[in-house]
Amino acid sequence: MLFLFKIYLQRPTRRVLESNHPMVSSSSLFFFCAAAAAFSADAFSLGGIEGGRRLTSLQMLNEPKGCASKPFEKKKICVFGAGGYLGSTVFGFLQRAGALYGTGISGQSSPRAIAATSSSAEALNKVLGSAFKLAYAGEDLVRLIDTSDVDHIIERVKSYDAAVLGTVYQLEKRTVTLNTYEKSPNDRTYDFYLDEKYGAWENDVPSDDSEYHAQIFTNALQALVESGSMKHVVVVETPRTCDPMVFINILEEAGIPYTYLRIKGKLIKDISFSFDKGVKDSLAVSKFQPGFIYPIEAEVYENERPVYREDVAALVVQSLMSLDWSESRILEVASSPNPLNNFVPTKKQRTDRDWCFNSALLENSLNSETISPAQIKEFGISTQR
Repeated sequence: MLFLFKIYLQRPTRRVLESNHPMVSSSSLFFFCAAAAAFSADAFSLGGIEGGRRLTSLQMLNEPKGCASKPFEKKKICVFGAGGYLGSTVFGFLQRAGALYGTGISGQSSPRAIAATSSSAEALNKVLGSAFKLAYAGEDLVRLIDTSDVDHIIERVKSYDAAVLGTVYQLEKRTVTLNTYEKSPNDRTYDFYLDEKYGAWENDVPSDDSEYHAQIFTNALQALVESGSMKHVVVVETPRTCDPMVFINILEEAGIPYTYLRIKGKLIKDISFSFDKGVKDSLAVSKFQPGFIYPIEAEVYENERPVYREDVAALVVQSLMSLDWSESRILEVASSPNPLNNFVPTKKQRTDRDWCFNSALLENSLNSETISPAQIKEFGISTQR
């Protein structure tokens, strides 16, 4: 039936309509229209037509389930520790995505950088100016928080839909910025950077295994939950993290859906990075059920190829667009067996319509099936650390 319908549609329209051939009788037209209406939706989906456009099986596999699934419902995102290089790069990608339709990310008062002092705002704008074509985060996009005061944090994340956090931040002792939350002119606090700010002075700060880091994380999550608007958090496990299960347990107790990213390899920086270079690696992503982490063996970790911070930042943003916000998951991220380091475009690439060039590669990587604990035991998947 579909074959006959296609043949009929392919007949020269003008010649057929102008003829008196019985083929164009009202009854025959009715017959073919009825036949077309009788086709099931499946005939127009896989390898067919859906929504007025032809979809390949790969495109349907990549249909977004995150905020990009409803692009008209713009979601507001905040980034904790945005003064660190990784945090700044996440912010930059979010800012670009918010300027484009189809991402589902808001560009109105979003993204918001969450930090402790104005030092973070300065560091953020250095990265934005050099890597994102003179982008800038004004005072309206930066909020300074007292990390020890949950109520203070709540006021600065109200009406936001999702947040990006780190586990163990790099800390730097700084003077509290004037006219923010200081109690005296000489008050000092710890600014926090995701995952590090180059040149930060780390003297006289809590160690990486200190409970201080878990307290920052707990206070931030409590504020996000109590804000009443938060729907999802993306957490990046930083290289400084000594006991990941501490943070997984905090997430589980908070009860907010989360995406937890673990980097299986040393994090490195592309010193000449610019957003129009796009991702350098499509990344190999393994998806695990939430609630428990399988430590990565030191030998496995040391033998993995390095992972670019810029690619991780892009993956954070892509996960918000592609993955269902109502579900929790753990993503283990490693360098792809086929990195794109040697890719040289034959002609100048247009990037004005992309929040990140080659981001479709990350979208594909996020389509991996979830690995269950039973599968880990059955196939001996090595993820120990």
